[in-house]
Order: sequence, then C-alpha cells, then structure tokens
Amino acid sequence: MSDGPVTITDIIGLQRPRLQNPEFAFLSACHTTVGHASSPDEAIHLAAAMQFSGFRSVIGSMWEI
Repeated sequence: MSDGPVTITDIIGLQRPRLQNPEFAFLSACHTTVGHASSPDEAIHLAAAMQFSGFRSVIGSMWEI
C-alpha cells in the first residue's frame, strides 16, 4: 500500500490465476462487513469483495474491534 490505498476494485481484480486456490480470509479490522456512511449507495463491502475475488471462506466484523 505504499503507492496508495487498496480499493475494492483492486481486490476483485485479484481473481485467479493470480491467487492460487484462496481458501480463507480473516479481516481483523472494524466494520469489514458493513458499508460506509459516506457512500450509502455502495452495494459491496470488503468481506464481499474478498469472496468475489475467489476466497472460499471470509470472516469479517460488523462492530469495532
């Protein structure tokens, strides 16, 4: 992330074959399964983006950690 923030588009763009059989993603950050108040019309959150990029299982949080 030295060249800027990682966007959901970047994550979804990591589809196979770049990721070799991704099994599990654990998102250890606050509110990774909820949208953001500044973009209420956004239809996808970080956990969903991980699933769309090919991860079989994703664990995220809906509260502050």
